[in-house]
Amino acid sequence: MLGRSQPAVTRTIQDLEAELGFELLHRIGRRVQLSEEGVAFEEEARRLLMSFTELAARAKMIAAGRGRILQIVTTSAIGTGLIPTALAELQGVELPHETHLGQFLPSIVAQEVRSGRAEVGFSSLPLDTPGLDVLRLYSAPDVAAVREDDPLAELDVVPLSGFAGRRVATLLNPLRFQLHVAKALAARGIDTGPVIRTNTAYGALQIVRKTGVAAVIDPLTAYGVPLPGVVIRPLDVTVLFYWGVVAAANRPLRPVAQALIEAVEAVAERSIAGFRKLDPALAGQLVTDPASGTNHGTGI
Repeated sequence: MLGRSQPAVTRTIQDLEAELGFELLHRIGRRVQLSEEGVAFEEEARRLLMSFTELAARAKMIAAGRGRILQIVTTSAIGTGLIPTALAELQGVELPHETHLGQFLPSIVAQEVRSGRAEVGFSSLPLDTPGLDVLRLYSAPDVAAVREDDPLAELDVVPLSGFAGRRVATLLNPLRFQLHVAKALAARGIDTGPVIRTNTAYGALQIVRKTGVAAVIDPLTAYGVPLPGVVIRPLDVTVLFYWGVVAAANRPLRPVAQALIEAVEAVAERSIAGFRKLDPALAGQLVTDPASGTNHGTGI
């Protein structure tokens, strides 16, 4: 496909791996697959290549008087649960000719905003914030998601003990969102049954809907993307989910970005149970209380 011999391609990859200092590919017999570092490197390379290919198109837009693109980056929960509704209800400002909405992991959201590739970022917290200003900070408690025919759906508040011995759906990354749920369970001596892991809360909701397992998920996805047949209930234990808005330090936002932030906040305030606006200065102090398992800084 490349018009080059297989040995030449192999040598090129080996030279690149030597320069990078890590393996891009794992070779298992005749099979070849990306390493964990290779996956991360590919994502970064694709973003850079996309930037190069878009450069000419953006220049033409500027020449035609269409102005700057509004670049927004967000985590999955916010990008699916809040921003579409906020865009639909945006008032008092006209969107530019093009608006780009990218959904990434929190660390990538920070990188995109810090580098200037995105004007504003919406992310779960805590977050590595050097070079960033946290403009808004919010919290709301995590919730239980069960199918409507589940006995837990008949309760107004789901006890965490209701997950004991049950199959559950949860998230892949054990060091962010799931870490605090696991600590809350462990603090009460609760062991779940077999676990199904997925990389998005929306995926967990779909698994709940199709399989009948139970899940603890973030409130943004739970209230922002309701699914038929899935019931959302508060937990008897407060496990807080934090998120906020970030921008590059000392870089003023355009009115359209400011208006979008206000619209997202308005959607969250009316749709998410337990929503609270917090002082953004507290973003750097989010910690976890290991004794209680209560989350004072989680993400998805």
